[in-house]
Amino acid sequence: MLSGKIGICHDCLNNIDKTSLSLPYNGTPSISYIMSPFEYTGSLRQAILDFKFKNHWAYAPLLADMMKEYLDSYSIWDEFDYIIPVPLHESRIKERGYNQAELLAVHVSEYLSIPMRTDMLFRIRATKRQSSLKRIDRVLNVKDAFDCKTDLSGKKILLFDDICTTGNTLQFCASALEDAGAQNICALTLAIHVVEKLPIITY
Repeated sequence: MLSGKIGICHDCLNNIDKTSLSLPYNGTPSISYIMSPFEYTGSLRQAILDFKFKNHWAYAPLLADMMKEYLDSYSIWDEFDYIIPVPLHESRIKERGYNQAELLAVHVSEYLSIPMRTDMLFRIRATKRQSSLKRIDRVLNVKDAFDCKTDLSGKKILLFDDICTTGNTLQFCASALEDAGAQNICALTLAIHVVEKLPIITY
């Protein structure tokens, strides 16, 4: 905290692993590709954990601001109709008090001039924390956990979350959007576990 404002020290900043600009990662069956400016490592990983689980919701504008250089490296944002944050179940909202993906998405939406919608995609089943589960259990945990009853025929959606690890949560969210008619779905996250996702190689 500097001059009454939340900031990041130089040591922590130097301990953040950035991904390549304008180089997305492979998607999933329902997601064209995944974009993420940082690796889920080091001081950023700790900041995200504090942001999610220790009521450090005020980190949202700082973390979103840190994404700007990466976001500026793309020229595709005007293609999307909506940015939709991954929803939490109402029981988790009651427990935590906020949806960290939504808090970040508010700032990203404003910066990219993409309308954010939280009234389309819903988590209809309470799920366990993905980080506490083994790989196969992560799939079963979020399977059929999301629903979208809004007609999204022909719409291009930017799905947003704080982190991508296995991609299962993003995939099942995208599947629900796809069932609602979404024409194209891409994902954007603050950080990505790069062991799980390989970048799309361009020549």
